Amino acid sequence: MKKNKITIKGIRQSLYDAYLDTEYREALAHSIMTLGYVKDTPLNMYFGTEKQKEEIERVESMSLDSNQISEIIHLMMYELRNDFQYGRFKPIANEYLNISEKMKKETSKNLNGNVENYKPKVNIYSAYGDMRDIISMTSKALKQNNMYEQSREMIERATLSYSYDDAFNIISEYVEMTKEKEHEEEEEFE
Repeated sequence: MKKNKITIKGIRQSLYDAYLDTEYREALAHSIMTLGYVKDTPLNMYFGTEKQKEEIERVESMSLDSNQISEIIHLMMYELRNDFQYGRFKPIANEYLNISEKMKKETSKNLNGNVENYKPKVNIYSAYGDMRDIISMTSKALKQNNMYEQSREMIERATLSYSYDDAFNIISEYVEMTKEKEHEEEEEFE
């Protein structure tokens, strides 16, 4: 694996090279979709229109920064941590996380500034009970507020927790969570 340019295509190739089952490639696809790098599933895009195929090729070939690598790998680790092949995946995950840390140290951009005390609001009503979706929604909200470092840190901490409640508490350190139905849905049932 090339250390100077990490891509989604490169991560997928590492999974192939380790002879990991399709669940690992599916977890990679799910991670890039839930983190908002693509809007549709990569499989639909691959078999879709020429424009969709170009979009998936662009996303898979783009150079990932340290936060993106860390977020993708941590979400995959969270999703697959109970899989029987996880022991073969762990060295790959650690290699990418080490690369991410080295990249982070090289760029050493400090984004803390005034953002430290700000907590964006995230409505988790539609994802309540599904921690992976809550993590992804929180990550998107943090990134929309230019809190990239906090997003990476939140994903790392939440995915390393084996308890739903602990992960929920960690996420609440970064965002203000609400559980409100959308108004349109409420009006339909009245």
